[in-house]
Amino acid sequence: MSNPTPPGPALAYTSARDDNGNQTVHIVDREPPTDPRERAICRALLTHALALLDASEPTRRTVGGTQR
Repeated sequence: MSNPTPPGPALAYTSARDDNGNQTVHIVDREPPTDPRERAICRALLTHALALLDASEPTRRTVGGTQR
């Protein structure tokens, strides 16, 4: 039995095809991959995505010690 699809957006990692042409899909926020190489790829992709989100946010100014 497969895991039900989570409602809304989900992070997933799809592995490279094996010799038989099969791929494995891991829903990252539910079932982390166990292969060290796949874990490293997921970590790199998530780090890159967070860096892009941080870079897209406007710079916040502080006034009197509070952010606005």
